Amino acid sequence: MKDELKAFEKIMDLLDQVMAKMGAMHLSPHDFGTSVLLYRAEIHTIRAIGENTGINVTRLAEDMGVTKGAVSQTITKLVRKGLVRRTFAEYDAKEVHLELTEPGWIGFHNHQQFHMKMFDTVREYFGDELETKIEMFITVMKDLNGILTKYEEEEKKS
Repeated sequence: MKDELKAFEKIMDLLDQVMAKMGAMHLSPHDFGTSVLLYRAEIHTIRAIGENTGINVTRLAEDMGVTKGAVSQTITKLVRKGLVRRTFAEYDAKEVHLELTEPGWIGFHNHQQFHMKMFDTVREYFGDELETKIEMFITVMKDLNGILTKYEEEEKKS
C-alpha cells in the first residue's frame, strides 16, 4: 500500500508539472496571423466553428463542454474582433448560426499549423511507438477523467 501511495503521489506531481506547462503555454494570447490577440478559449472556439461551419451556440457549447453563457461571451468578443459572424437560419429567424470570416479562417489555419508542429515533436519523440503511446494516453486520460468525475460526485455528497 505504501508503494502504491508513493506511485500515486508521483503521478499527481507529474500531472501538476504538465498542467503548469500547459497553463504557461496558454497564458499569453497569440495573434495566429489575425492581427488581433486571441486567448486559448477564443482560438479553440474558432477551431470548433471552423470544423463545424454553421453550428449554433447550443451545439457549440455542448461540443466544447462549457456553458452557453461562456460560449456567447466568447462569440461576442470574436464578432467584435472581426473573426466570427452570426447568421440567421432561413427556416427560423431565432436560430443563429456561426461562421468564420476571412481573418477567422486565417487564425483557424495557423492554429492547425501550431498543432501540427506540436504533433511533429510528439511523433519525433515517440518514433515507432507513436500509435501505441497515443492509444495508451487516450485510455489513461479517459480513466483519469472518470476518476475525477467520480471524486467530484463523492465530494458533492459530503
